[in-house]
Formats: sequence, structure tokens, C-alpha cells
Amino acid sequence: MKKLILLILAFVAIATGASAATDYGFSVFHVDINSDNYQSQSAGKAWYYDPATNVLHLTDGELTYPIFLSHTIEINGDVNPTLTIQVDGNCKFGGEYSSGLRFTGNGQHTICGNGTLTMKPDKLDPQVINSVGKTILTIKDVTINIEAWGEMAIGIYNAGFSEINLYNCEMNIKTSYAAWYGKPNASGTKPYYEDCYLVDESSGYVGIDGIFYNNDGTPRKEVNIKRSLRVFNVTVDEPVVGNVTSTNCTPSSTDYYALQVEWWWIYNGTKVGLEEGKDVFNAFEQYAVSVLLKPSDGIKFADNEERMTVYINGKEATIERGRYDYVYATYTFPELGTRYDLWVGGKQVTDVNMDDIFGDGKVRYNTSTKTLSLKNGTSIHGQGSANDATTGYGAGIYSEIDGLTIDVASGGAEVIGADECHGIYLRGNTTIKGESSIVCKGYIGVFMGSNSADLTVDGKVALQAEGTTSNGLGGYVRGFAGNINYYTTLTVKGTAKVLAKGELGSVRNWNDLVLEDNHAITSPAGAVWNADKHAVCDASGNPIAGEWVSIIKVANPYDLNGDEKVSTADIQVIINEMKKPQASQDMKYDLNNDGKISTADIQVIINEMKK
Repeated sequence: MKKLILLILAFVAIATGASAATDYGFSVFHVDINSDNYQSQSAGKAWYYDPATNVLHLTDGELTYPIFLSHTIEINGDVNPTLTIQVDGNCKFGGEYSSGLRFTGNGQHTICGNGTLTMKPDKLDPQVINSVGKTILTIKDVTINIEAWGEMAIGIYNAGFSEINLYNCEMNIKTSYAAWYGKPNASGTKPYYEDCYLVDESSGYVGIDGIFYNNDGTPRKEVNIKRSLRVFNVTVDEPVVGNVTSTNCTPSSTDYYALQVEWWWIYNGTKVGLEEGKDVFNAFEQYAVSVLLKPSDGIKFADNEERMTVYINGKEATIERGRYDYVYATYTFPELGTRYDLWVGGKQVTDVNMDDIFGDGKVRYNTSTKTLSLKNGTSIHGQGSANDATTGYGAGIYSEIDGLTIDVASGGAEVIGADECHGIYLRGNTTIKGESSIVCKGYIGVFMGSNSADLTVDGKVALQAEGTTSNGLGGYVRGFAGNINYYTTLTVKGTAKVLAKGELGSVRNWNDLVLEDNHAITSPAGAVWNADKHAVCDASGNPIAGEWVSIIKVANPYDLNGDEKVSTADIQVIINEMKKPQASQDMKYDLNNDGKISTADIQVIINEMKK
């Protein structure tokens, strides 16, 4: 009857189109895992399988099977030849098993992961990891702990493994008979090591039976495989201006130590040796340190520099030579001191000179506010040529600082460019302001040389810019494929005064001129801003050149009380005037020109206040 029922079920399966489950080629506790049961079999246990990646994950927990001569996990390499076992957590194989991991058939399998796999059977005679096929086994990154009593920890002389490859892994093996170790052409297979090593390998020998013996002829019961050190962190005394060289070096681990520390001065790309405790670090020089690291007893480094990384003071160093018993690395520190993208009189501003750039108390730079202060009648002259970046391209002041303020204090300032160089050459948003006057003279008096920066003249400063060859106040312009593009904006505000004269144009090549706070172009007569010509032009649209263009704050006709603003105080002036007899009223307050002073004039003020 039972056979009949099974036959009927088989016919039903065929009739309904049911397909057989996919065999995944491994078993757990002697249950074959397939596409139908892999989820239910792993539920609540310390493993799960991902068919998409063909990875068997071992997680936190214990896998125990209470039947002797069992296999915890058995992999059939003929069905699944490339299964990966990934240890994600702390997984333990317990119970009375014969094999923790058993490989059959011909497969290339990997045990990997960042976790720890501990295999400790309860009974004698287990073969904790073994193969009865021709298995190529790779163990990578993972930590494996094995305690096996009465047998080999990994197979019987590893007879079923054609290759065992170990990469950056740790294995701690302990047995009551003989721990795993073998060699080619004997019964066992000698592992290939990379970024790991056998501890105390020299304390024994391999017999013809493939067993690793102690020097006294007894089988070795413990074998430890450790990761080779690949990453090194050391701290040295940073080079500080004025300090002498120091060979103090602190490794982050006791697994290695610094045998030698050397300092070098970098001169024109060449290393020049420094004497420890005598040579002094100088500002704006570059230095390098070399460290020779040696492993502590029983420790080995990776076998070549390609797999090593050394950090000196948290920065990756250059490994010049490296192997398992030493590594020599060099780190080149950045130039000592801070240089700012600002040159004054051909001199670059640094954290050393910024408080008194010329040593006369007249020019200083504040890094927190990005303010260059000029006072006491300083005279600044550019040095070098228009092609010399080391002197600021010959400009009296050259800046690449975005947000720079040039503050002209009492006494005024004079800024002159070297021959055929600009007076002030700017490549970042800049404001010129202050309480005094500044005279700028050069190829271009003041040049905004960036397509993404603007110039503002503000405060009470009086700016005079003269271009001896080109423009007085010149903006950035660029031509491409027959098109000329203008980018930068010149803004004049506050109570600032601007005078500009240039041989090609007095105020020229600006994308826009913005006049705030009642500023106006007052000379020459008839001069106006021409948006099409991007210059201050005459009535015919010709850029004014060779003449002084004056931009100043003019009186506001609606500022009746002279406080430089239009407010309710100006309304009060009209109210006071309305209270007077008509015959004695001042008709200059007739703002709407209707022949009388009335509330209509108050409305004019109100309308002006709304602007």
C-alpha cells in the first residue's frame, strides 16, 4: 500500500508540473540542504545560507548534534564545488561529532570572515576539519580555534587536501596526539602562507609521515598560526620651528619597536641628513623622518612592502624597504609654517611675519578677519616681474584670498607696482575701506583678475587708481570664439571716494558698476556708466581714457537735516517749516514744486523712505 501511495504522489507531481528541489551540495547534521528546506532548517540556528552568493554564513551561537560519529557540516564538492563558508560572528561547534567540517569530492572552498570559529568536540578521535576528496581549501582573514583529543585536528595527515592556502588568518590548534602539519610528497599537505606564519617553526621538524615533531621526536600537540603584521602606527616628535631634532618614537603596539629614527632636511628634492639633538628646524623648510621598525620576539611582518602600510603621526608613510623581519619607512612633513596667498611689496605673508610684515609697524595681516591693515603713511612697492609668482607677480599687493579686506587707516598709503606690473592685483572677493586715502599706480592701478570675484570700495576711504599702460580700475575680461565676456562687479558705497585714470580706460572691463548710498559719477562732465561698453563712457559711448573719473557721494535732496539719511527727522523739518508764516517759509522745502510747503511735501519724503 505504501509503495502504491508513493507512486500515486509521484504521478501527481508530474501531472501538476512540480519540480524537484535544487540540491545545494552541503548538509547540516546529516540533513541535505536544498531550495525547499534551507530557510526552515536554519531558522533559530547559528547559520544561514544565501543561494544568490553561494555563501554559508556562520553567526553567533553553537551548533551541537548529540550523536557520535556525526558531521556538523559536510560539503560535497562534486555538487557544489565553490561553496564559501563565511564566519560572521562567534560560532562554536559542540557535541560528539566525528568531523566539524567534512569535505568530499573535488571542490575549491573558502573559509573566511571577520569572526571566530571554535571547534571543540566532546569525544575522542575526531578529525575536526577533514577531506576524503581532493579539496583545495583556502582559509582567509578568519580566526579558528581547534581542540581535538586523540586525532589530527585537520584530517588524517591532510590526505584529502590537494592544497591548503592560508591568508591573513589566525589558527590555534591543540590536540592530545599530534597537531596538524604536513609536507608535500609525504602523507600530508604543507600549507601555503601569506600574511600569516607558523609560530616557532624552527623548534621542530616534519617527519616522513607528514607529522610535525618537536626536536625531541615527540609529536607537537599545539600549533599556532598568527597573522603577519601589515599595518604599523608610530608617533614621532613633530618638527617645530626652533626645536632641535629628536629621535623619540612611540609605536602603537608592543609587537614591534623602532630600532632607528633619522631626520632629513629636504633641499631641492634631495635628503640631507640632520644630527639628532643639534640641528634646528627652520621656518618654511621641509623635513622628513625615517623609521626602521623591527618585530618583537615571535612576531613576523608581512613578507614584502606591497602588503604593508605604515602610518607616522597618523599620515601614511612611504615604505622604502620591507620584509618579514623589518620595515623602513619615510614620511615627509609639510613645509613648516603657514604661507598665505597674499603678497605685499613682493613679500609673501606668513604666520611668522603677519603681525608686522615689514618690521616697521605699518602693515599687518589678521588671519581671523582676513584683514590687511595699512597705516602711518606706508609706501609699498612691488618686486620682481609680472611672470614671477614668488613675488606676487610684481604687484604692490597681490591676493588670492577670498573675502580679503584692505583697511587703510590714518596716514594713508601708497601702493606702486613694479615696472609693467599692477598696483593692486586681486583674485578673490575684496573690500577696500578705511578712514584715509590710498594711491595705487601700475600697469593697471587696481585689477580684479578673477572671473568669480568682485571689488567693493566702502567706508570713508579715498581710493585713487592710475593705470600707466592700461586701465585705472580694471575688471576681468576674457574673449573666446569671437565673444568677449565680462564677469566682475565694482561697487562703491558708504562715503567712499574714487578717482580713476587709465591710458586705455579709467573705469573699464567691469560687468557692472553698482553705486550705493547716493554715489554718482561727477566728472568729467557728462560721464556715465555704459552697460553695453562695460565702462564709464562719454555721451558718445566712448570709454573715458586718460582723464580722471570721479565717483563720490552727492548730497541727497531729501536729506533735509543733513544726517545722511532720509527719515522721519526730515518730515519734522517740513512740519517745522509749515508752522512758520507763509511769507517767512524757505521754499527749498517745496519738494514737489507746487509753490507751497504742505503735507504733499511730507508725502515726497515718505515715498523716498519706502525706496
